[in-house]
Amino acid sequence: MNIKVVLEYDGTGFAGWQRQSGRRTVEGELRRALRELAGRDVEVVAAGRTDAGAHALGQVVNFRLDRLRADRVVGALNALLPEDVSALSAEVVEEAFHARYSARWRRYRYRYLDRRARPALDRNRCSWLVGELDVAAMGSAARALVGKHDWTSFCSATEPAGRRTREMRSAEVRRSGEYVELELVAEGFLRGLVRGIAGALGEVGLGRRPPGWVGELLKAQDRAAAAKTAPARGLTLVEVIYE
Repeated sequence: MNIKVVLEYDGTGFAGWQRQSGRRTVEGELRRALRELAGRDVEVVAAGRTDAGAHALGQVVNFRLDRLRADRVVGALNALLPEDVSALSAEVVEEAFHARYSARWRRYRYRYLDRRARPALDRNRCSWLVGELDVAAMGSAARALVGKHDWTSFCSATEPAGRRTREMRSAEVRRSGEYVELELVAEGFLRGLVRGIAGALGEVGLGRRPPGWVGELLKAQDRAAAAKTAPARGLTLVEVIYE
């Protein structure tokens, strides 16, 4: 059976999603749990690879099992997964379903805290900036990001040149209580892209750069001209959207 599972996790204690020798990763913990269930190694496909310290509310994976009914997968996995990873749902899907390649859009949220006092309870779930953020200016700057662009100015330099074009469906900034939230929906996200954008919009919000600067950066296609990358702790993969 091809099984689709939705996961949430707190990325604080992980070196990212992707399995790495000698390091604790979300994929590594999931594969360990599946090995116990299936009695063999189980290949896992994920919709996206989150950074070290980044979180997920709706990471989607698929894998194949032949020894366990789908309606028992959630309970069985959660009995074996560590407390900072949870399986939320499981279902049997068609053989052609692929968590990564079948996805149409991905939604990420970046959360800033701009109060004077540093966070204690949420210290691993937001980026703390001293100084009130200008949400309207950030929203104005973010509008330049919508559309199909080459994201060289914002993504990691390790991404292959010539393969850095993606379509951004929406880019919105809003205040939610004490927090300011940046929400991005795109067909795919290059390594470091959301954090690169979040760093630039933070500069605009603090008044260090005008809103038009973000659009200029986008056109420049020069990572060296961009702002410092925002920390991973403010980043969450919210949802993967399939058609």
